[in-house]
Amino acid sequence: MEAPKNIQDASQEKLIKGGFSITFIIQRGKLRIDGTAPILARVTVNGKMTHMATKQYIRPERWLTDEHKTMGITKDEKEMNDCLKAFEVAIKKRYLDTMLRDESLSAHKLKSSLLKAPEDGRPTEILELCDMFVKNYEPVVITQGYGKEALFRYKVLRDRIAQFIKDEYHTADLPLDCLTRQFLDKLYVWFRTVNKLNNNTTVKTLHRFSSIYKMARNNGWVNGDPFKMQSLHLDKVDRGYLSQDQLEVLYNKEFASERLEKIRDFFLFSCYTGLSFMDLKNLTYEQLKKWADGNLWISTKRTKTKVPVNVRLLDVPLQLIEKYKGKAPGNKVFPIPSNQKMNDYLKEISTVCGFPKDLTFHMARHTFATTVTLGNGVPIESVSKMLGHTNIKTTQIYARITDQKVNYDMEKLSEKLNGQHPEPTEPSAKSKIDAQTQLGLKRWAGAAGLSVQR
Repeated sequence: MEAPKNIQDASQEKLIKGGFSITFIIQRGKLRIDGTAPILARVTVNGKMTHMATKQYIRPERWLTDEHKTMGITKDEKEMNDCLKAFEVAIKKRYLDTMLRDESLSAHKLKSSLLKAPEDGRPTEILELCDMFVKNYEPVVITQGYGKEALFRYKVLRDRIAQFIKDEYHTADLPLDCLTRQFLDKLYVWFRTVNKLNNNTTVKTLHRFSSIYKMARNNGWVNGDPFKMQSLHLDKVDRGYLSQDQLEVLYNKEFASERLEKIRDFFLFSCYTGLSFMDLKNLTYEQLKKWADGNLWISTKRTKTKVPVNVRLLDVPLQLIEKYKGKAPGNKVFPIPSNQKMNDYLKEISTVCGFPKDLTFHMARHTFATTVTLGNGVPIESVSKMLGHTNIKTTQIYARITDQKVNYDMEKLSEKLNGQHPEPTEPSAKSKIDAQTQLGLKRWAGAAGLSVQR
């Protein structure tokens, strides 16, 4: 039977006090170029002492020698004290775990057990956890053939966290116990200021980080969830798209630069097919198939999710396929540049065309959903299937109910309802007399304090 928690805590505290102590000191004789000194953990077991690096650094004048911590005035110092406390808890936990298995524990033996990787192979530091997550994710991409973009984003996240730890804590890595609410709040600010990410990108990045941390929680390597303590919200975004008039302007625009003409064409193709950048870049002639109805269709799977996508090719995309036939490498349909170049050139195009907002390639997908399909009466269920969405709520994010669509729907309603009911006729002479009689009776009865029932 398991002992009550307070009894367990008391016995653990007695065991620790019996022959174990830990304090933090600084090495004043080993100042770094920036004037900071390394903080060491002094661990004593049964009278024998050893020192361990905490990977934390502080200016000597900011260190409280008697209290074995920083002054704790600045945010950096408060965060450092939190990390030292977490470091102390981790050492105590390892001491207790080891004592339960081996009573002949020494200070050097405890240090060795802390420095070497755990026997079960679990990670003990933040970047170590990120590396393990990426390593486990890579076989999924290779065997299942999708998720390359997600894997790339996880790798970028790992490198950003590494830079953050280096910038803010002046160390290569931190123990998992240092991943606190304060750590995440500081990381949010760093993403917004140093990386210059907008709020939505930052929130999505932190959600991705929480997926990595979830692996540690599911395996029992950590307790609690600091991500749940954060209150993050996505801002509502006005997702841009082109109106039918703007599509006509773009289609008919003559560019002096062949470079801009190509980018315009690729953008237009996506406006009329809904393909994402990666799906367009990977489009091959094998994915263009003539169906039984005699029309040419794109039959493929989304690069991102491997969801099947079938889109009939309208006049504009058919013209563009013919225009670029044989001009792309291999069996590709179009010679697509990088996404960054595509978006840079689209900004030039929006200026040349006089559009009020800068174009991005993803706006083509929004335009397909809003202007080309929904705006012309295509049901949202069909649009969702052509976009390769697994949830129609995702399609609703793209879709706009434009004034043009409302007018179109009301015209359809008018055609159905008009003429169904005859126009009202003039009342007969008798009905007019009856109405006058009723009015007179009501007035008379009202004056007499009576009521008249019809």
